[in-house]
Amino acid sequence: MRILVAADFHGASNGELNLLKFLERGYDCALLIGDLTDFGPPEVAEGLMQRVKESGVTAFSIPGNCDPKPILQVLDKFDVNLHGRCRAVGDVNFVGLGGSNLTPFNTPFEMTEAEIQEELAAVGCTKGERWVLVTHAPPYDTALDKIAAGTHVGSKSIRQYVEDEKPPAMVCGHVHEARGIDRLGQTLMVNPGQISKGLAAELLIGNKREVQAKLIEL
Repeated sequence: MRILVAADFHGASNGELNLLKFLERGYDCALLIGDLTDFGPPEVAEGLMQRVKESGVTAFSIPGNCDPKPILQVLDKFDVNLHGRCRAVGDVNFVGLGGSNLTPFNTPFEMTEAEIQEELAAVGCTKGERWVLVTHAPPYDTALDKIAAGTHVGSKSIRQYVEDEKPPAMVCGHVHEARGIDRLGQTLMVNPGQISKGLAAELLIGNKREVQAKLIEL
């Protein structure tokens, strides 16, 4: 299965245009992993989701910390909501959690580490060997959560979940300058960078736990 991963639109029109260009490359699935808007309004995401629907590519989405919580109603309307849920395409399962751990900026969709832990624990599904963890926030103390100042700002609860559950792959966004690919134990992890800058990533899910990732750009 060939999967497009895009993050951090922040309501920019070029983000939507860039996504549509990537979708023309013929993906089996697209994961839109948060910050669809820049502090809202939720309706900003409606046009984006309508165009994704018209593309014919199966898509799932989670909100980012810069998305107001009512955006979940928009994601439900288009049947793409992955926040706090487990959904599947064929025999590949996706487990999702939007928002982020607490930031200094009081953004709309933040959770404590305890709340993140509870939300992830509540997602009940039989994951099998082919599954992907989809979060907006990256795991703590990895190459994907390091800001320009050198500080790690990811979620400790997400890191613990990855270490415990050992997903073959995980995708995250949130930290724009930490675009890259990393590993945590058995898990291949990717931060695709900002779609508004023409950046994205591609996952290739093979048999059993086989997975590959690459960074792509327009």
